[in-house]
Amino acid sequence: MDQAYAAVDEVLQCESDPVGDPIVPVGNSGKLTTEQRLCSEHVQVDLYPDEAALQTSFEILVNSHQGEVHLVRGANWIVVDVTDVATGEPTTWDIQRLAEELNGRYTTAGT
Repeated sequence: MDQAYAAVDEVLQCESDPVGDPIVPVGNSGKLTTEQRLCSEHVQVDLYPDEAALQTSFEILVNSHQGEVHLVRGANWIVVDVTDVATGEPTTWDIQRLAEELNGRYTTAGT
């Protein structure tokens, strides 16, 4: 997690002590992530044990329809920005740039 978080922090300049708790994606067999860490109150980094858990979590987020969620997906991680869902306001985090810098796949979901 430290390596993934450091890479995200380098691009996004995460808050030093974000308030809140990560949103925990849960599948049929329980918690899908191995670790999670907040970058800000509404932006988090999730690590996954395997492709199946990552794909299930991604599908849950894409199908949420609770508001716009910005996602960057990597090999075993996802960065999730739920600012719009949590606040009703557009995000100010440059999640799309994060995808470019970390060779991830950017998408918006839940709209």
